Amino acid sequence: MNLTTTNTIAHKSIKVKGKPFEHNNKRVFKPIAKAEYPLKNNGQLSESSYIYVKGKLPHVFDSQVSEKSKRVIKKSKAERLEIKYKTKNKLVGLLHEVGEKKIAQSMALCGSYSDVLTCGQHIVSETPNHRCNVRFCVLCANRRSNKYNKKYLPYTLAFVELSRVKVTPCLLTLTQKKIKGERLEKSRERLLKCFRKMIRKPFFKDYFDGGLFTVENVNSDEGNHCHLHSVVFRKKFIDEKLLKREWAKVSEGAKNLNIQRIDDLESGLREIIKYVSKPIDIENFEKKNLLELLEIKGKQMIGTFGKFREFCRTHKLQKEAPKEEKPKLEEGNCCYHCNDDSVLFHVRMTANQKIDFYKQIEQVRGSPPTQNH
Repeated sequence: MNLTTTNTIAHKSIKVKGKPFEHNNKRVFKPIAKAEYPLKNNGQLSESSYIYVKGKLPHVFDSQVSEKSKRVIKKSKAERLEIKYKTKNKLVGLLHEVGEKKIAQSMALCGSYSDVLTCGQHIVSETPNHRCNVRFCVLCANRRSNKYNKKYLPYTLAFVELSRVKVTPCLLTLTQKKIKGERLEKSRERLLKCFRKMIRKPFFKDYFDGGLFTVENVNSDEGNHCHLHSVVFRKKFIDEKLLKREWAKVSEGAKNLNIQRIDDLESGLREIIKYVSKPIDIENFEKKNLLELLEIKGKQMIGTFGKFREFCRTHKLQKEAPKEEKPKLEEGNCCYHCNDDSVLFHVRMTANQKIDFYKQIEQVRGSPPTQNH
């Protein structure tokens, strides 16, 4: 991205649907009041988490929206960004307190400003100045999730297609008994030890051809503990009660287990991989929680097992046919989101300026944007 171009467009006046504002090298967009939407305060969403409930978004302007529908109203892009940066700033402060200055400096730079390609009404693309790639960074969560999806999805699809015995992908969730005062690393080790015992048993190999697992860190009032989520390839039907009994034998009596068939393999894979990159709920996060997260730095949180593991090692993926490359949008091109001939230009935004920009757009449109640009 040519950053010198950014300086040449200073003091340019932009008009967003009849609402002009100016930007220059010091201030890009004027701060505005927080956008308000109908039914916003009626939902059951946490104020400290930008993770929203998945589901079909209801028509928020309908006065006769059911109570069930109110619970699936998405937070706006500006609201999610604001909470992300608040979470990041708190983590940076905690990292300084525990003496991890190098990680704190890297996370503080992460997404501190971005080079944005915009028409004044939409953000077409944005390039952050720095990515810290810290496991618990909320700004890098989507990037980590996409990396694992890109790595494992082709193998899961190929395994189902090429398997000699017809296999059915299933989502398996395993939990263990909580031990008061147990450290997160000890909980992770105990969970993986029990899981490895079960997958080595003959009964498990009779029913499953391996799979992919991820470990989820759960922070609650009772302390940190771990859950395990896995995509398993089932060869024949297994009674859930039998599976629970076998899990109880290796996990010191834990019986919390759930298994269900996956109809859409791509969605199922994304469902378990999200737990590896699951952002932190900062509301219950304290200094001791951060210290426990730092203890598992570099530890295994995702992996394969069984025949699927061997398949990933030996199978050579076919090269996909080259996709038709879309023309790269650059400064001076027309914005494809606009019906008029709005011209794109580069501008450098800080985190607060970007949040203000999204608030401005959402207030003009009157509702949260349905598409992230």
